[in-house]
Amino acid sequence: MIRDKIFLCLLSVILALVVVCPVSAAAGHLSSIDLIESAYRNGEIGYSEAADYKVTAIFRPDSLPAMYRSKGIIKSATPIIMEARLNKHLLSPENQRILAKGRVTTLTDLYGSGVTLQSYASPEGRFRIHFTTDNTNGDAVPAGDTDGDGTPDYVEQFAVILDNVWTTEIGVLGYDAPPSDETEGGDCLLDVYLADLPAYGFTQIDEFDPASMVYMIFENDFAGFPPNTDPEGQVTGDMKVVAAHEFFHTIQFQITEDICTSGWWMEASATWMEDYVYPEVNDYINYIDYWFHYPQLPLNTYNSIDCTGNGAHSLFPYGTTIWIKHMTEKYGSKFVYDVWNKIKDGVPNVSALSAVNEALTDRGTTLEEELKELRVANVTMTYEDASWYQSWQSVNTDPTLQPIVVEYSGNNPGFSSSVAYTDVSILPLATKYYSFSAPQGSGNLTIDFNGIGNISVMVIGFNAGDTSYDVTEVVTDLNNDGSVIINGFDSAGPYSRIVVIPANYSTESTSSFSMTVSYTNTPSGSISSIDVKPDTTSLVTGDNGINGKQQYYIIITDNSGKQVLQSGTTWADNSPYIDIDGNGLAVVTNVVTGEGITASLQSFLSTAVLSAASPATMPAGTPRACAANKSDSRCFIATAAFGSPLHPYVGLLREFRDSYMLTNPMGRWFVTIYYNNSPPIAEIIKDNSGLKAIVKIFLIPAIIVSWAMLKTTLSEKIIIAVLLAILINIILYLRKNIFKTYVP
Repeated sequence: MIRDKIFLCLLSVILALVVVCPVSAAAGHLSSIDLIESAYRNGEIGYSEAADYKVTAIFRPDSLPAMYRSKGIIKSATPIIMEARLNKHLLSPENQRILAKGRVTTLTDLYGSGVTLQSYASPEGRFRIHFTTDNTNGDAVPAGDTDGDGTPDYVEQFAVILDNVWTTEIGVLGYDAPPSDETEGGDCLLDVYLADLPAYGFTQIDEFDPASMVYMIFENDFAGFPPNTDPEGQVTGDMKVVAAHEFFHTIQFQITEDICTSGWWMEASATWMEDYVYPEVNDYINYIDYWFHYPQLPLNTYNSIDCTGNGAHSLFPYGTTIWIKHMTEKYGSKFVYDVWNKIKDGVPNVSALSAVNEALTDRGTTLEEELKELRVANVTMTYEDASWYQSWQSVNTDPTLQPIVVEYSGNNPGFSSSVAYTDVSILPLATKYYSFSAPQGSGNLTIDFNGIGNISVMVIGFNAGDTSYDVTEVVTDLNNDGSVIINGFDSAGPYSRIVVIPANYSTESTSSFSMTVSYTNTPSGSISSIDVKPDTTSLVTGDNGINGKQQYYIIITDNSGKQVLQSGTTWADNSPYIDIDGNGLAVVTNVVTGEGITASLQSFLSTAVLSAASPATMPAGTPRACAANKSDSRCFIATAAFGSPLHPYVGLLREFRDSYMLTNPMGRWFVTIYYNNSPPIAEIIKDNSGLKAIVKIFLIPAIIVSWAMLKTTLSEKIIIAVLLAILINIILYLRKNIFKTYVP
C-alpha cells in the first residue's frame, strides 16, 4: 500500500512537470524514425547506420539503442521499408534477412512461433484479414464479439471498412486493383494482417514476386494513437484512415516504386485519399503542423535519408496533403488520378513533379499560379477544413501542441521604422513569410523588392481584427525589381497587419531576394487603375461535396505608375451560382460557363471570367483477378492440422508445391484437384484435435520429402536416395523372410 502511494505521488509530480514545462509540439511527437533521422542530420551516425536503425524501429523496436526508442507513432512505415529495399546492402545481416525473406517467414517473425492465426474474408470477398486472439506477444485484437459468431467485432468492422475503401478507390475513383497473389495467404484475396506495430500500418511487397503483389499489415488495436474527429470514436477513425491510406499504396506500387522522384507524392496523395474516403475523421490534421512550420522547405520534400529531405521532419510529406486538398477543392479528385496516370504513362522514372505540371497545364494553369494561391491560403486559412485547423487543440489536448500557423522568418510588431533583408536564399518551390504589425497613428508602408531567379512576392493586407483582407502581387520589371506602397498602415486600420510572402517557383534552382520594408507618412498618388487576377479560371464543383473556390487578387496603380495596395475594393459576380465575399474569395455552388467576376475601386473596375464543370464520372478500375468468394476460406488440410498458414511445415509444403508441383502439367492437375476438394475436409479437421494429430502423422512423409528436395544439395540428395534404397531393401527382405517363417 505504501509503495502504491509513493508511486502515485511520483506520477503526480511527473504530470505536473509536463504541464508546467511544456516542450514544442514537434518534440512531443518525435517517433523513433525522427530521432534516428535527426541524429543522421547532425552527423552523430552515418547513413548506413541510420538506414539500419530505421528498419529495426519497425520490425525489432526493442533492439534499438535506448536513445532512439520512442512511443511516438509512425504515420506509415511503408516509405521506410521502400527505402530499405533500395539499400539492402547497407543493412545489418539480421535486417537483410528480414527484408530478404518470404511472406511466411516475415509473418512468423512478426507474430512469433507457436501463435495461431485465424482469418476472415470481407463481406464483398475482396480481402482476407488474418488475426490472432493469442496475446502472448501483444498481437491479439480486441476480444469483443457482439454477435457471438466467433469472429471479433474489430475484425468484422475492419472488413467492412476495407470493402468500402475498395469500392471508393477502385469503383468510384477508377484506379486499378492490385493483381492476384494466387494462393499467398491461403487464397487470392488481398491479405491484411493485424499485429502490434509502432505505426498505423504498412504495405509490403512480396519478395521475389512481381512488385505489384502486395499485402498489408495494420495495427491490432490502435490503443494510445492520436485523437481524431470520427463520430464512431478514435479507434474506428484510425481503422478507416489506415485502410484508405495503405490500400492506395497497393495501387501506387503497380505504377512506381521510385520513392526519390515520387515519394513525396505517394505519401501526400495517400494521406489525401484517407481524407477523401473518410472526411469525418480528420486524422491528417495531427501531422500538418510540421508542414506549416517549415514553409522554407520545397513542396516536393521527401525525407528519405537517401533522397532530398533537407532536414525536414519525417512527417512533412504527410502535411503536403494540404496542397493536394487545395488542388482538389479547385479541380476535383480527377486531378490526383490524372497525375498518377501521367506517372504511369510517362517515360521510366518520370517524376511526380513533372506529372503535376502536366496535369495543371491541361487545366489551363501553372504550378506557379497555384502555389501563389496556396501560400496566401496558409495565412488567410481559406481551406475547407480551416475551422478544424484553428481549433485542433480542442481535439488533441496534448499540452505541447502548438497552433497550426505558418512559421514567420521575420515578425515585426509595432513596426514604425525600416528593415532590410539582404541576399536571402529560398529553396526550389519553397517560401518564407514576413509579418509587419502597424503602430498607432496613420501611416503607410513601402516594400522595395529585388529577386534573383524565378522568385516573386505576394502581399496580404489585414484589417484591425484580421477578419478581412486584400491580396496583391508585387509587379516586377525585367530585372525582377518591384515595389508597392501600402496606404493606411495603422493599428486601427484599414491595414493593421501586412504579410509579405516571397516564394521561389523554380523546380530546380535556389533563388534569392533582397527586400527593404519602410514605414513612412508619405501616401501614394491618386488611384488610376485596378486589375483583377487571375484573368480566367476553370474549376470543378461538387466533388465529394466540396465546391470549387478561387482566391482573386488585385493589382492597383496610382497616377505616377507606382503600385499601390489600398482598401475599399468591392467584389461582385453576375451568377446565382457564385458566392464571392469581400476578400475576393469566390465559391462556385453549381456549373457555370464564362461568368463574370468584377473588382471595383472608386470609379475603376476590372473583370475576370470564371467557369465551373461537374466532377468527372470515372469508369471503374480494373478488378482483381480472383475467383475466391467470401465463404471460401481455402483453409487447406496442412493449415488446418498445424493451426496456421505461417507454421514452418506448412510453409515448407507450400514451397515444395511452388518449386515442383506447379512446374509441370501433372503437378498442376493434382494441385487443382486438391484445391477443389481440400477446403471442406479442412473445415472438419480444424475443430477436431484428434483428427489434427492423425493428419500430422500422415503428413510426416510429405514433409520429409519436401525437406529433402528443397533443403539439401545434389550430393546430399544422392546420399539420402541411396540410404532410402538400402532401407527399403532391408524392409522388403525382412518382410519376405518373416512372412515365410510365420506362414504355415
